[in-house]
Amino acid sequence: MPNSENPCVVATIPVGTGPVAVAADVHDHIFVTNSGQGTVSVIDAVTNTVTATINVGLRPESVATDPQFGVYVANGGTGTVSVIDRLNTVIATINVGGPPSIFDPSSHEAGVAVDHFLSRAYVTSRSRHRVAAVGISGDIPTVAHDFIDVQGPLGVAVDPLNHRVYVTQPDFNTVSVIDAGTHGVVATIPVRQHPMGIAVAPQSHRVYVANSGFKTVSVIDSVTGAAADVDVGVRPMGVAVDSRGDAYVTISDGTVKVIDAGFNGVSATIPVGSQPEGVAFEPHSNRVYVANRGDGTVSAIDLARG
Repeated sequence: MPNSENPCVVATIPVGTGPVAVAADVHDHIFVTNSGQGTVSVIDAVTNTVTATINVGLRPESVATDPQFGVYVANGGTGTVSVIDRLNTVIATINVGGPPSIFDPSSHEAGVAVDHFLSRAYVTSRSRHRVAAVGISGDIPTVAHDFIDVQGPLGVAVDPLNHRVYVTQPDFNTVSVIDAGTHGVVATIPVRQHPMGIAVAPQSHRVYVANSGFKTVSVIDSVTGAAADVDVGVRPMGVAVDSRGDAYVTISDGTVKVIDAGFNGVSATIPVGSQPEGVAFEPHSNRVYVANRGDGTVSAIDLARG
């Protein structure tokens, strides 16, 4: 049965043009990629105000944080990754393949996820059909050399328990699973149309996939590889999980749907901004942050769990 909690938006924070991705670090900071102006906005999760704006590459589309090694921004327009340190300074730019072969500002090209324990970032390149594996400890490379062949990869998430890497393939309606030890694709799982965002709930052995061309989230059992659908509404884009395992799904109609981990169904609908895409959970404040591409804002959702 649905729970009785009442999550709601407690702040709407103006950022830059076209925010599409969001990530939280362990220091109460939220990082938002502004794809329309080549910047990252830094939000203080305590005050819900923007404290810095950082210039990165052309069309930053994805962001991931590591508690030790910094922040990683995948720039879809240049085929690079910007590395940001604790002082909000870009300290390196890693070439992961150069600009896409076909530049389409309305499309999505790149994603990034970090495996802290393996000291590795995984960066997808949809048009080049590969995933770059980049070491993030020690000296930062200027060029990526280690690539994994995957057809049309975009969204990417890491299971920190088994170090499997899950990659959405929007043009093929599948999710590929990469083994971190061999860098080989060990499974390809059919989902619904145009999968985009993806998130892992390691404790429950679930992987959530937002099928943007349909109206469902595919819930994959990471042990068996079986997938089941949860109806969330037309054009789900991004997904994140909280510490309990509930999933938060951005819907193009300006809402976030909550999938309760207990009964695997929608327990709440939360109005946010225009064209929400990226979403991330911040554990210290117990809030979910949503990047609203259509109006240049971030919605902060309080999960109201007392």
